[in-house]
Amino acid sequence: MAESGAIEALLELLRCHLCEETAARLLEVLLNNVKIRETKATKSAIVPLSQYLLDPQTQGQQARLLATLALGDLFQNEALARSSDAVSACRALVNLLEDQPTEEMKVVAICALQNLVMYSRSNKRAVAEAGGVQVVLDLIGSSDPETSVQASMFIKLLFSNNTIQEYASSETVRAITAAIEKDLWATGTVNEEYLKALNALFGNFPRLRATEPATLSIPHLVTSLKTGSEATQEAALDALFLLRQAWSACPAEVSRAQSIAAADAIPLLQYLIQSGPPRFQEKAEFLLQCLPGTLVVIIKRGNNMRQSVGNPSVFCKLTLGNTPPRQTKVVSTGPNPEFDESFSWSFESPPKGQKLHISCKNKSKMGKSSFGKVTIQIDRVVMLGAVAGEYTLLPESKSGPSRNLEIEFQWSNNLTQNAN
Repeated sequence: MAESGAIEALLELLRCHLCEETAARLLEVLLNNVKIRETKATKSAIVPLSQYLLDPQTQGQQARLLATLALGDLFQNEALARSSDAVSACRALVNLLEDQPTEEMKVVAICALQNLVMYSRSNKRAVAEAGGVQVVLDLIGSSDPETSVQASMFIKLLFSNNTIQEYASSETVRAITAAIEKDLWATGTVNEEYLKALNALFGNFPRLRATEPATLSIPHLVTSLKTGSEATQEAALDALFLLRQAWSACPAEVSRAQSIAAADAIPLLQYLIQSGPPRFQEKAEFLLQCLPGTLVVIIKRGNNMRQSVGNPSVFCKLTLGNTPPRQTKVVSTGPNPEFDESFSWSFESPPKGQKLHISCKNKSKMGKSSFGKVTIQIDRVVMLGAVAGEYTLLPESKSGPSRNLEIEFQWSNNLTQNAN
């Protein structure tokens, strides 16, 4: 049929608005064939189909749908998508989306546009200049879930490079963020395609990372880390990673606001380091090393704090960096004092390389005045979330079992916790 001129004849029927639905159906069947799409005759179908969609006399919804499908079929062929005639199809498809089509028509048109912008910078420019960016952003927020996801995939392709960088705005980020929030409310999770669209914007247009909508997206990214599939978690982690990369160049108030919002991810990042896929580890560690948090040190009990006569009156003094020393209450109940006392320090970023110095002292007038000291490196708790153990006091006892302290360390996002 194709070799006998069927494509040209069917296009003529459409142009004349004769037997439109039947002609469009046959045309779509022909153009859905890979071998037929590779023939020279198919290139000449692009402009007539585009004109048919733009023609005010084209009224039949089914014929319009089939003609749109036929265009989508054509642009599965990369050479056809790159052809100069494809620009006319871009304009026709954007016009179709502006005309309040059915949800099915929206999906078909968006998928056709995806094929067009995937291969051609000139097609991206044609879509943008026809008003396609705003049209598709509106669809993301107002359409059925399937249409919205397809629209976000289109945004990802449209902004995969800087061809139309002047159209990448904070409003684009806002529209994607709103779709993420809507998806979370509706399903409790997020389709990763929304996050991938956001990553295309953050990755290719660093200026968008410092915008208010970018900051407002962070709580949703954190929730996506918690509730999403592995693909969603990875996309959310990538987005947080991209935002973090811009903090050194952002205004101080922006980087602080973003870091505080991202700190809610600390327990999730710690979990991913220990139990998530290996490929997550590097980015999770990178984020943890720069998020504000709170270090909590719990002095649980001391062991073997003996003196020759009577019970000791034991207390511990804690010093971290240049902060004022803290100390526990005095416990006089015996050689194994129970403290169960916690101390907290808040940090703008993790205390890398810092050490906690603890000295264990005796207020009793009898016996020695000190039971020893211990110095503890605290970096590890940032990655693990919690570390506990028995820490031997030095110098060690020469006449009995070693004296030690049972201590637990925690690193969390609890930035409002009051320090003891």
